[in-house]
Amino acid sequence: MNASTAAVVTRPDLDEAAAPWKRVPLYAIGGTVVVGIVLPLVLVRLDIGTYLITLLILFFIQAVVAQWWNLIMGYGGIYSFAQVALFAVGGWTSGVLVHSLGWNPFVAVLFSPVVAAIAALGIGLPTLRLRGVYVVLLTLAFHQLARVFTVTGPRFISGGGYGLVTVQTFSFGDNVIGDQRTIYLYYLAGFMFAIATFVIWRVIHSPLGVAVTALRDSETYGVSRGINQFRIRLLLFVISAFFTGLAGGYATHYNGGISTTIFDFPRIIDLLAMIVIGGWGTFGGPILGAGIVIGLDQYLVALGDYRELLLGLIIAGIAVFAPQGLWPVVRGLYDKYLAPEGAALVHVEVSPTAPHDVEKEL
Repeated sequence: MNASTAAVVTRPDLDEAAAPWKRVPLYAIGGTVVVGIVLPLVLVRLDIGTYLITLLILFFIQAVVAQWWNLIMGYGGIYSFAQVALFAVGGWTSGVLVHSLGWNPFVAVLFSPVVAAIAALGIGLPTLRLRGVYVVLLTLAFHQLARVFTVTGPRFISGGGYGLVTVQTFSFGDNVIGDQRTIYLYYLAGFMFAIATFVIWRVIHSPLGVAVTALRDSETYGVSRGINQFRIRLLLFVISAFFTGLAGGYATHYNGGISTTIFDFPRIIDLLAMIVIGGWGTFGGPILGAGIVIGLDQYLVALGDYRELLLGLIIAGIAVFAPQGLWPVVRGLYDKYLAPEGAALVHVEVSPTAPHDVEKEL
């Protein structure tokens, strides 16, 4: 090939619709942001508006934790059960800084994700070198160690075994009270949720996301293509802990404290239910699942001890009749009846529960 021929050879145009390089749908994001800003201003005029805004704040917190847990388990294939403990690490970090050292909550909450990420790094270095059930056991051991430490540790951390029950809440000024304060808390939680969701979107549709899913589907093939499975999974684990810790810090100052009951087993079941019901290994699944579980919980709470039983039956039913969760079902209906012609081919998500064997294809 001579110089003149080489000069006219150009790379093919990048397919922006291809999943790894997908552009952010700006119109959809703009519309969602506008709705999110206007929604509390409308709800506050209703008799139950403040209650609904409170549920939305709870949804934002839970959805952040569920999304990032789904990212490392559903997309990354890392079966970690340390997510609740990392949430607690973030909550206790901010709570101690405010309760014991007198820091401003808005400053203290910024340290929650940092400490949670450091804790994840300490967990991940030995744990992510292992496989399968050993990862589950070690992360559950960390969960239990964190619970014991918050119960029996120094009083400025344990609060006498009950946790930090009197932590300063977010304050927006002496004149910001009542419904106005609730709206500000909503905006703060919504901003946290939006940033966390956007980062997940970019991670999934990036070379990091491709590497993670390749390792999940066939670790042997991924490693043979030059992917360092330990570094990739450790990076994903630390990023997940960062946003989980941020959600924990916000929850502490929103609730005015954090209790040791955060480590109770029903908490893990709730988060797992959000992921399984919504759609394991899908982008929108945990968001949908968080909305469903939080909505159902307003009715299930009246069942008392039978609440977890009914929730378990719902999870079992989803596993049998919709093993990929409800998000693929909803997405399929949208693509079939509402999506523009040809658009359905662009939005393809293959969850780890789908019949998909990369090794056989190769």
